[in-house]
Amino acid sequence: TGEAAGGNLAAALCVKLCMDKLFEGEAGDNRGSGDTLPTGEMQYEFASRKSSSNARLPDALMLSCPMLNMSLELTPSRVKGTNDPVLPSGLIKTISDSYLPLGTCVEKTDPVASPYYASDDILRLFPPTLICESSGDPLLDDSVDFNTRLKRLGVESDLKAVHNMPHAFWGLASAGFPEAKQCMVECSSWLQMMFCRQHDDFGLVIEVGYEEEDEESG
Repeated sequence: TGEAAGGNLAAALCVKLCMDKLFEGEAGDNRGSGDTLPTGEMQYEFASRKSSSNARLPDALMLSCPMLNMSLELTPSRVKGTNDPVLPSGLIKTISDSYLPLGTCVEKTDPVASPYYASDDILRLFPPTLICESSGDPLLDDSVDFNTRLKRLGVESDLKAVHNMPHAFWGLASAGFPEAKQCMVECSSWLQMMFCRQHDDFGLVIEVGYEEEDEESG
């Protein structure tokens, strides 16, 4: 899980693990054939990458108001949210330029820095994903586009949006804001469902759903 910049890191971790799996698969397919592995948009030379075959993808991914796009391209939500009390437009630029300073070898559109720009081949490997957003968040459009792509690629993905909340609103749940509290309840239920997807000794997946209320207490 991750919120805002933490959401960027969580999604970027999945992108990196998926990239490694793709390269390892290509290495197996081309082993002994004499073919050169493609690089292209991956922007990494295969020979310089450490194998991460022992690393596994997270079983699920929950992102809250994630900063999926470090580029400074304007979107309708970024224009509308220019004066967001938590993430005004000037702060977006400051964060982006601090994270990826001018002259760095990593572009702002590199998928490891900006998961928004990950290829379809990478995103279709993503685990079940839940994205929480605010209707007034400057980053809303990026999250909507990201969720749409995941769903189109067959990934189990959903987006929950709340109204009248600023960017990174989760902390407002403890302050009594009902929209934030309701979103936290729904996210907690989703996490419980993800945790209950367990593998038995035979490798079968057991899925257990949770009801809103305990039937016995009802």
